[in-house]
Amino acid sequence: MQSGTSRKRIVVLGGGFGGAYLARELTRRRLGFDAEVVVIDRNNFFIFYPLLIEAGCGSIEPRHCTVPIRDFSPKSELLMAEISGLDVENSCVHFQLVGDDELRSIQYDHLVVALGSVTRIPPESSVSGVREHAFFMKHMSDAVEIRDRAVELLELANTIDDIDERRRLLHFVIVGGNVTGIEVVGELEVFVREASAQYHNISDEDITFSIYELHNRLLGILPERLSVWATKQLANRGIRINTGVTVQHVHADYIVDSENNTVPCSTVIWTAGIAPNPVLKELDGLPLNKFGGLQCEGDYRAVGTENIWGLGDCAAVPGPDGKPMPPLAQIAIRQAPQLARNIAAVEAGRQTTPGEVHLQGVLVPLGRHRGVADLKAICIHGFFAWVMWRAIYLIKTPKLSRRIRVLADWLLNAFFRKDYSQLGMNEASNHGMRHCDPAATCEQHEKSDQSG
Repeated sequence: MQSGTSRKRIVVLGGGFGGAYLARELTRRRLGFDAEVVVIDRNNFFIFYPLLIEAGCGSIEPRHCTVPIRDFSPKSELLMAEISGLDVENSCVHFQLVGDDELRSIQYDHLVVALGSVTRIPPESSVSGVREHAFFMKHMSDAVEIRDRAVELLELANTIDDIDERRRLLHFVIVGGNVTGIEVVGELEVFVREASAQYHNISDEDITFSIYELHNRLLGILPERLSVWATKQLANRGIRINTGVTVQHVHADYIVDSENNTVPCSTVIWTAGIAPNPVLKELDGLPLNKFGGLQCEGDYRAVGTENIWGLGDCAAVPGPDGKPMPPLAQIAIRQAPQLARNIAAVEAGRQTTPGEVHLQGVLVPLGRHRGVADLKAICIHGFFAWVMWRAIYLIKTPKLSRRIRVLADWLLNAFFRKDYSQLGMNEASNHGMRHCDPAATCEQHEKSDQSG
């Protein structure tokens, strides 16, 4: 795919937060140069992650959480494709359009790697069964799958007279007490308990949520007093908090923690960290660090290259203190204009400038109209923090029309009951939900493990 004009071509790999915001910045006139910007992503939308869990649990419509890339950055071009390879020497990216097997190529003057991150899954030697049995929270399909799973479990548990089995089915385990893990447990616990009111054979005592966090407190990114307050709030709702403990084995019907306790459950949601997109390792010629991320200079340029750049979760870009900027959506959004200016500077023959993006604050909703917020050393908790979280992310939601839709969803939920039906988007779940005798099953697995 050759350019038909003399305009410079900038190819952006990935249309998530970093890639989409960069594409929009690169096409703005204020940069003072005219370039052809091409985004390559297998989807034609990106997810507004702060609202993902609410979209999955029905607080807002799922489509209001997705942002069309063509609408968000109308002056750039989008190739809905899978990346097949990279030829650094000839400045060329190989790809296959979604729905087409033909291998195509596109040349670039500048390449920006913004492939984002994936859920970090530990090796089998460290924690077994995660890939086979755990759920994740990274994509819209993940959020919807967990919602459908919860409804299916309620339907099944409502028909079972065995109390132990009913409680195993309705035991949800969240591994990872970070921001994502707490958002998941806060929203999902409310969804499941409210939905359970429609099932006459299920009581509140049948439903259990457990959090496992390897470190000694939840929400380590927050000041300790906010972490302690959030932990107390969750514990008062009956959520079991397990700090300093992790999970060693994940099975279809139970887990084994690091203290060798066997815990019956049917759903494990894995939110314990992120890792750079593994696609990076398949692209020859990129300088990667030991974690598999793109190693960059302070101005976002990939180490040892002239025209390859990186930003967002997949790129290790050092800040003024020499430490990589944190892999957060708010960081990627604010990296985009800095990188756009540096690419424009190179084209104009000017010096690039080091990037510097600091964490502006952390807001975490806990569910039930409660939250915690750390805004530049100003610590807030309770109802006001929850309102602030909603207000800030409503303002940050792209496009006025989408903000109005999200606000309408919230207002409707304040006056009407949510719909607790399945969305029917995940008919063939392979997570192995089973109706069984948990004690007998655990004993059987223990004997198998010993014999092996």
